[in-house]
Amino acid sequence: MEELIALSIELHVVFIVLLVVIIGINLYLLKSNRTFFKVSKLLELITPQYYIVLAAIFFTGLIVLSVTKFVFSMEVVSMLAVWLYGVVFGIKNHKVYKRMLKTDAQAQENYKKLAFKKYSVELGFLLVVIALAYGK
Repeated sequence: MEELIALSIELHVVFIVLLVVIIGINLYLLKSNRTFFKVSKLLELITPQYYIVLAAIFFTGLIVLSVTKFVFSMEVVSMLAVWLYGVVFGIKNHKVYKRMLKTDAQAQENYKKLAFKKYSVELGFLLVVIALAYGK
């Protein structure tokens, strides 16, 4: 049983680090001087990996939570809140992207600002939760 807990925690940490890397890549792409067409194609390639990693984080976290008999602490609640933020605002971000006219330069800039803000806030929340949970 201890091996399962240790492996789940290790995988959880690996997926969190991978999420930080994916968010960093997204932030870099949004601030790069590439055309919006190139940026959007790269973001469309990265987005599925982002959600796969979020699902893996949820799954490994659920395993650890169930083994600890669903003991909710401040760290667990904050982890769930950041995970929900990523999912909910990711969906909203995707809706804005799909509704945007690909030929409207102002809409493209507005989307870049919105996405950059979303990923920046998520990265900040993620780093705070990492510091709370694993900084002991």
